[in-house]
Amino acid sequence: MIDSKVKDVNEITYDLSLLRQSRDKWDRSPAIRLYYQSIFDALMQNAGDGSSLDIGSGIGTIKSFYPAVTTSDIEKTPYVDRAVSCYDLEALGEQWENLLATDVLHHLRRPFDFFRSAARVLKPGGRILLCEPAATTVGTLFYRLCHHEPMRPSKLAPPFVIGEKKDENEEFANMGMAIALFRNHRQWTEDTLAEMGLTVVSLQYRDFFAYPLTGGLSRPQLVSAGTLKRLLKLECLLPQIVLKFFSLRVIVVLQKEAL
Repeated sequence: MIDSKVKDVNEITYDLSLLRQSRDKWDRSPAIRLYYQSIFDALMQNAGDGSSLDIGSGIGTIKSFYPAVTTSDIEKTPYVDRAVSCYDLEALGEQWENLLATDVLHHLRRPFDFFRSAARVLKPGGRILLCEPAATTVGTLFYRLCHHEPMRPSKLAPPFVIGEKKDENEEFANMGMAIALFRNHRQWTEDTLAEMGLTVVSLQYRDFFAYPLTGGLSRPQLVSAGTLKRLLKLECLLPQIVLKFFSLRVIVVLQKEAL
């Protein structure tokens, strides 16, 4: 779900003209493609062999690098393979080895309803692979200054059920969701996930300078693809103890218990 106009996943989500603009920027920007390739590579390196469903695929960018992945979103658009709510993945009538979601979790009013549905459609030993904004010290400051969606992990607490907005046209998002779940309230989260047969495998912080320099899908690219590639390699060398304070992204890996 990349630079798209969203509310909650059960509501109307997309203005196709905005999707086309994002896709046009994607096609024109080698830096943004290189950056997201690094994200998708990191997710797939943690994936198991077998079928993969990408949830909230937006403009379907993962297929540029992993064409076998099935893309999906709440609405069927020209950019995705299937239409499904992340709260009702059973509607597809299939079991999956991997469920991937990039920038989706922080748009969910009921994240644990998503996890319950995901657990039902995962094969034993299957994995949920999430990439989300990171509410680190630097990440929180960056997103509050440079992004329109709120970054407020302190506003999120168990049971993580977010009420409806007074203005039905106002979109919901809280980019602090991943950190609230998997750092601030990790024990509660792990206990609740365990009831679904899910365990937290890893929390991996990543990215610092690279993402802002791509310009995203709404601003001009600031560096060449070659420079960005070198920067991404350099950032991979940073230890997690440093990235816990400076990173802009976090990758979360969950696994369903094997039989």
